[in-house]
Amino acid sequence: MAQKTYIGRKGQDIDVANISASGTLTVVGAVTMIGEAVEAAGATLTVTAALHAGRVIAFGKTTGTICTLPAATGTGNVYRFVIATTATSNANIIKVANATDVMNGSLNLQADDDSDGTLKCWMAEVDDDTMSFAGAATSGGIVGGYIECTDYAAGFWSCFARTISAGGSEATCFTATVS
Repeated sequence: MAQKTYIGRKGQDIDVANISASGTLTVVGAVTMIGEAVEAAGATLTVTAALHAGRVIAFGKTTGTICTLPAATGTGNVYRFVIATTATSNANIIKVANATDVMNGSLNLQADDDSDGTLKCWMAEVDDDTMSFAGAATSGGIVGGYIECTDYAAGFWSCFARTISAGGSEATCFTATVS
């Protein structure tokens, strides 16, 4: 009889009794990867539960990266993004996977003018499905921005962003672009 081994946090143990002699691990159920940040360094990134849920995705390209979230099915998976490199041309973009998913949530944007009290806030409109963070513009694309997207129900993403703008007339990052 095989000995069962469990790993994980208290109350969230994972049965890893099915480890083969070759080192293959078979896990039944949801797995959250915990580890170092994943850099979004290409023109596009298809976000997946297996590679990105529970991890930080760092925008790292001066010409911006378009990240496409998986279809929202109510998994509870959380995807975190950090603006690690200001996109000086184009924008860092997060969008849904299909024409039926939408984003709920809000954006808190601090104007980069070295003064306190310049916070502006926007909420997503009913059909918004895309967030764009342009570094040299007014939509919060400066290094240090933080975005979190949670798959909370079929067809729905809860999205929250705390970002910094380069100044000017700040504007919402939420739009409806996926068709």
